[in-house]
Amino acid sequence: MSAYWTTNPTAGFTHDPAAPLQDEFARLAQLRGWTAGGKAFRREWAHCGRLEFEYHFGGQPTLTGWQAMCAFVGVARADVPNSVTQCKEALRKTFVNIVDLMDARRTGQPVKQHKSAKALKKYTIDSGKIFPKEAAKRNGYLKVLLIEIFATSTR
Repeated sequence: MSAYWTTNPTAGFTHDPAAPLQDEFARLAQLRGWTAGGKAFRREWAHCGRLEFEYHFGGQPTLTGWQAMCAFVGVARADVPNSVTQCKEALRKTFVNIVDLMDARRTGQPVKQHKSAKALKKYTIDSGKIFPKEAAKRNGYLKVLLIEIFATSTR
């Protein structure tokens, strides 16, 4: 279980590590009285997402970590690159939702792939599975998965 859930105990809340992250956070937010879109909600969602990602994938990027990320998002084992730069390039061509990426680790389900940045953008907006941009930018792994959601250009 990630550090977020162990450092934020709440009476009446038992974390389910196999449940989708957004569902678990919504349950916690309701108990804590955080209003969706409010300052506390946004701050805690970013903190939760960062710690959850680091728990499942690590915080400090390494070649082994990049290769594991490539394999996890569906880059064929034989095609997993042998350098950090090549791994980043492979990941930039992979369109996955960051919340879904963590949910795949939590639930054991495969990561949902999208055909293009445009398809991923539509899915992300429609599903509401939006990972905090600033938290993603501070994480070496997540930064390469970012696409522009609320602007006209994509990566």
